[in-house]
Amino acid sequence: MSQINHLLTSAIVAETADIAKHVGIAIDNATLTDEYLNGENVKLKANSVLMVRGIGSEKGKELKEELDTADARRDALFSAMMHFLRGYQRWNKNSTGEAADVLYAIVKSHGSNIPRLSIEKESAMLDSILNAFQKEEAAQAITTLNLTELVTDLQSEQAHLHEVYQQSAELESEKPEVVAPSSIKRETQAILNGIIDYLNVMSKANAAVYGTLAATVAELVNTLNEKIKARYNSNNTSTENN
Repeated sequence: MSQINHLLTSAIVAETADIAKHVGIAIDNATLTDEYLNGENVKLKANSVLMVRGIGSEKGKELKEELDTADARRDALFSAMMHFLRGYQRWNKNSTGEAADVLYAIVKSHGSNIPRLSIEKESAMLDSILNAFQKEEAAQAITTLNLTELVTDLQSEQAHLHEVYQQSAELESEKPEVVAPSSIKRETQAILNGIIDYLNVMSKANAAVYGTLAATVAELVNTLNEKIKARYNSNNTSTENN
């Protein structure tokens, strides 16, 4: 019987998941009374299932479109408010200029480019700004600038985004756990290669019991390795010709 080679480390996620599945089936079909081999096979098949599930899982958060829409509306309202404040500052009439300075100072104390932050950071910053706007001096400045309706709209959109964000988190929590297949690819390959090492030894020590299984695994793994080598050679040739 030919030696079973280790699976090449350059096997991609899908290849690793697939070969793990088929080797697992081969071990099951062999129905050997081997506690170690069957225990390792349980781990191999479990990883294969997790990898396949991860490959097919939908990427991104639940309600992403609704979150993006709410965030865009919030950014538009925040931008409108900042345009008003800068306009009043440039106009620089005594009462309105001073009121604009009060509100602008509150916003700038929280940093610049707030709409460019992540949703979570922006939400925290805006919560803090809107709380500061409720203080007496800021509330009077909002009235002076006739921005009460705009600030109210910003508060409403902020509250709406919080609601959608919470709904998204609840929906995410209800999903079955999905493991990123790339995170367990190396572990899966290590389990498989450990099984290969074991079969190489046992097929020599007891060919009557392990020989057929070892030959099947050799065919599966060595065939995949040849495909991986062919892909590697093809990629290198293509690079050299460019």
